[in-house]
Amino acid sequence: MKVKKGSNLFEEVRAQGSLNALCNGRGMCGKCKVRVDKALPPSEVEEKLLSVAQIRQNIRLACQHPFLDEDVEVTWVDKDNMVVLGLDQGHVDIIKATSDLLLAVDLGTTTVVMAVIDGQSGEVLLEHKFTNPQRMYGADVLSRIEVSLTNHDVCHRLIKNEIRKLCADIVDRFHPTSMTIGITGNTTMSHLWLNADVRPLIQIPYRPSVSEIQVQSIRKVLDIGVEGSIIVYPPIAAYLGSDILAGMALFNLFETNKNVLFIDLGTNGEIVLAAEGQLYATSTAAGPAFEGVNMSSGCGAVEGAIDHFFQIDGNLTFTTINDGTPVGICGSGYIDLISCLLKGPMESSGYLMDEVIFHDHPKISITQKDVREFQLAKAAIRSGMDMCLNVARISYDQLDALMIAGGFGKHVNLDAAMDIGLIPKQCKENTVFVGNSSLSGCIRWLTYEKEVPTKEDIDSIQVIELANSVKWLELFSEHMLFEGGDV
Repeated sequence: MKVKKGSNLFEEVRAQGSLNALCNGRGMCGKCKVRVDKALPPSEVEEKLLSVAQIRQNIRLACQHPFLDEDVEVTWVDKDNMVVLGLDQGHVDIIKATSDLLLAVDLGTTTVVMAVIDGQSGEVLLEHKFTNPQRMYGADVLSRIEVSLTNHDVCHRLIKNEIRKLCADIVDRFHPTSMTIGITGNTTMSHLWLNADVRPLIQIPYRPSVSEIQVQSIRKVLDIGVEGSIIVYPPIAAYLGSDILAGMALFNLFETNKNVLFIDLGTNGEIVLAAEGQLYATSTAAGPAFEGVNMSSGCGAVEGAIDHFFQIDGNLTFTTINDGTPVGICGSGYIDLISCLLKGPMESSGYLMDEVIFHDHPKISITQKDVREFQLAKAAIRSGMDMCLNVARISYDQLDALMIAGGFGKHVNLDAAMDIGLIPKQCKENTVFVGNSSLSGCIRWLTYEKEVPTKEDIDSIQVIELANSVKWLELFSEHMLFEGGDV
């Protein structure tokens, strides 16, 4: 693509195609890489975040060039090829037939997964996974809320247009006369889909502006010539969405008499505890460190991402996703890496004397800043878990199960997660990884195998607010430490 003299490179590239802009152009993440045909003078930020070889190859960060002195030709660098967790089955049970096709959509902050199901036979006809195009406005929900407050429908239009194109292709391929689309996601993603007011999500008392199930017309919303409805499932609270609600329904947490801790690990860590017939829920702003964002060598679960580290005869080695050439370290890789470093140069305080380099081209390493960033994410999740048990007045020894959902959780090395204090050691024997419970729960609702919790059900959940809790701050500070290490 060509960008003209006088233009803002970041805004022009973002407007004309998919761009990794995880910090929303603040010059922090180093992900908005583009290759230009001119040797644009590198900024101090580029000299810090790009290698000498990349600068020589005319790779630049788009956000660092708000005013071009000449026309440039631009090509994208590092386009996403995410490895995303979908459905682990080829058939589902149809309890009540409603449409020719059922489309379940797990609308994630980072990735979106769609499953297309034959509404009569239950055959899973197709799965489609893609990076949420809203990522060009930031990696986390707060960045997208900020954008939506000034340009209220930009994130709405991005995701709607992407799903409209996919649904049009599905109709052309399968020729249904009717469809039903179900959408689960965190509360912000649901609001952006509905183009609902996001301001209440960030203002005290932090409440969703849409709190009940919403039904839309496919014809009206997507402008596709097929009959049917879009069902947007309800959230629990401002930062507890229908994604975690779908998992709760899927695993019968509303009915269980067991003590079950259910966690969806991700940018917004959502945590639910079923204890003695009562449900407790909270969410923690873990940030995107588990997805490799704000880490010097971090990346998502793409081909070539280092997903596991091992110590063999005292030497540190690693594996990459799909055995690709190393491109960076993803969340599960960082958990393994920190576990390994705690047995050597890193103290349990997180102190790391020197940067540790694992690969040269591109440079892949871990720095002290990376460790601190990861400590914040780990402390947020673990302290949120502790708070739920603290309020319910039970201990980890009393849990019957610890369930971990989400694509990130699926790839976590449990021993390493316990080494760093993310997962309690008492839960080693009863921890299970349950996959994409948001998508599976959405399918169960679409097929009528599970009932959508009523407003009374949702209102019965005790939501634990962490923001002003002195106890949570104490727990957060405690869990900034890693277990193990030299001190």
